[in-house]
Amino acid sequence: MALCPKMRQKAWMSQACPIALHLVVTNYFRVLVQCISDSFQVDPSDASQVQKLSVKPATLQSIFNVFLQTKDKVGSGSEEATASTSKTPSTVDKAQAEKFKQEGNSLMSSKKYDEAIDMYTKAVNLDSTNPVYYSNRAAAHSSKGDHLSAVGDAEKAIEVDPKFTKAYHRLG
Repeated sequence: MALCPKMRQKAWMSQACPIALHLVVTNYFRVLVQCISDSFQVDPSDASQVQKLSVKPATLQSIFNVFLQTKDKVGSGSEEATASTSKTPSTVDKAQAEKFKQEGNSLMSSKKYDEAIDMYTKAVNLDSTNPVYYSNRAAAHSSKGDHLSAVGDAEKAIEVDPKFTKAYHRLG
């Protein structure tokens, strides 16, 4: 297998100069840690945060426990996600909500995420008992990069119907 010149140089460096390779890898991980800490608004030099959010050993249960610990910090992310689901919608409201959902789906296809969110919100306001509207709004939030709001809507969809599996997929 022939290596491109850059790969040959990297292969040579890793064999001839393991210290250089170590520095490259160390720098990569430093940048990676900085990106993660910025994204999740945590300070890796803060011992209390490290202790609270540590997942050592990294088991599924320990990762889930970190989620539970950070859930309070994250919050629901979406004010609309706290709407009451006790009201039973009329047939007319359900039909209109479906039209809003279809419009939202069309806007999602056009990558008009804010407008799609508005349509899904209108659908939720008319029929808060349908988990699809929350789930679709979660997808729109996620598509525009607002993952906190997406989590809030996905959780609301699960609250409305725990058997609605697509909502679990929206959580990640």
